[in-house]
Amino acid sequence: MELSKVTAKYQVTIPVKVRKELGIIPGTEVDIKKEGQKYVLVVDPIERVREKWCGRFKGGLTTMEYMDEVRGEVN
Repeated sequence: MELSKVTAKYQVTIPVKVRKELGIIPGTEVDIKKEGQKYVLVVDPIERVREKWCGRFKGGLTTMEYMDEVRGEVN
């Protein structure tokens, strides 16, 4: 088991062994997901982001059409 401490700024350092095993480098996208009674670090959660936003613009609108509708068309 690898332990880490939480800093005064609520930051956690991921131990070297874990970073190497998961391929975590500066800029790597991670997510924290609840699974039952524990939390799991998800490395490169792009698939989860796709699932969240997939089908978000239903009704045949393109992303730009949706943005124009939300913000008002910019001429």
